[in-house]
Amino acid sequence: MVSEKEIKDWYNRKHCLKGENAWRPFEAYSIFLDCLNAKPQRKLLDIGCGTGYLLKAADQRGLETYGLDISDEAVTIAESVCPKSKIIVGKGEDIHFADRSFDYVTCLGALEHFLDIERGINEMARVGKDDALFCIMVPNAHFVFWRIRGRKGTEQQDINENLLTLRQWKALLENNGLAINHVYHDRWFMNQIEIFSTLNPLSILKNIMLKLAWLFLPLGWTYQFVIVCRKR
Repeated sequence: MVSEKEIKDWYNRKHCLKGENAWRPFEAYSIFLDCLNAKPQRKLLDIGCGTGYLLKAADQRGLETYGLDISDEAVTIAESVCPKSKIIVGKGEDIHFADRSFDYVTCLGALEHFLDIERGINEMARVGKDDALFCIMVPNAHFVFWRIRGRKGTEQQDINENLLTLRQWKALLENNGLAINHVYHDRWFMNQIEIFSTLNPLSILKNIMLKLAWLFLPLGWTYQFVIVCRKR
């Protein structure tokens, strides 16, 4: 079984190599605040904050922002990206904040990499206020393009990545202190397809077909679920 140190080292190398470009660009993150209908002057904690772009987006909306990441290198980058945020090095299974501290808790593309997912969910619930909202993005084991390609997962399969179905993710969340309000598609990659990026007719047709495939993809076959929850 992979160790916490191995996971930490993997993410430190990733952030050293890619810097602010380790994950999605800044423009990808405001949609998660929209899902929460996040209000200014509230407190938000981003678990697995990576490069800090969600914190920056939340800060620009007037929220008080906090971040946590297992990678020292990620925290250094995030502190530069969003200097107003209070960001600490730590793991999601052991969150060093007091009970009922936050109005919003986010965990975007990180929960599936925890060594103890159930403990991580319980920690999220613990630090959320009684009326807190949670936005959690996790991968779908039934993602149709993975099935077509005959492989599953991202580059993080090299270190630790748990792929579950929507039913399994719902059960984990609901059995560990959270209740589900809504489940959305993660449509970031669909939005990056530019139909007329080239004048080649075949490429245009291919882009149209890809765009339509993403647009009409059933929820059960989508890439990642964006799940908005509250406390049970």
